[in-house]
Amino acid sequence: MVVAGLLGLLLVSWPPLDWLFSRPLEMWFPIRPFPASPADAIVVLSSAVDSPHYERPYSLPDRETYSRCRFAAWLHQHWKPLPVLACGGGNARPAYAVSMREALLTAGVPDSSIWTEERSRSTYDNALYGAEVLRRHGVARIALVVEAQSMLRAAACFRKQGIAVVPAPSDFRQLGATSDEVFLSWKAVRRNETTLHEALGLLWYKLHGWI
Repeated sequence: MVVAGLLGLLLVSWPPLDWLFSRPLEMWFPIRPFPASPADAIVVLSSAVDSPHYERPYSLPDRETYSRCRFAAWLHQHWKPLPVLACGGGNARPAYAVSMREALLTAGVPDSSIWTEERSRSTYDNALYGAEVLRRHGVARIALVVEAQSMLRAAACFRKQGIAVVPAPSDFRQLGATSDEVFLSWKAVRRNETTLHEALGLLWYKLHGWI
């Protein structure tokens, strides 16, 4: 039992295997700078945002949320100047989408081009409430910004709500330098955790009829 546990820990800590495990989630999305077809709006989903506290009286997006917003802003500036919908309510106030708006503004998206959805607490909610905002603006086709590993579930949620989706992945798991891929790493453990979360999420959402 101890040997099996140690072997399992070694496997989930070895970067080449975390790359291999991520293939079933990412293989559907070619790596390209721009979406493959036109869209009427760009939609970016939140990951998490750290709420304000005494020594830092403002919200702070986590790495994933910030990266997604930066890519959405880049698409707005270098692909098409489409409106950008930031989806994220979260469990605290202000809503995640408020911080996302600030990140988009800082990255150069005009305030008039930013819409927000501030009620969601899950990817399913992102699509449910986000679709309401999109329909109010007459939008039926979106470029969806989220990491490639999360794209299958996120895109399926929006399609379930009747919104056509053009995937615009903000990040991929790619093999790096040999020195980063040979040795055991905590980063591999974290990436495997994300892969497992997404795999189980797809199953859970399918069982609930959300995708």
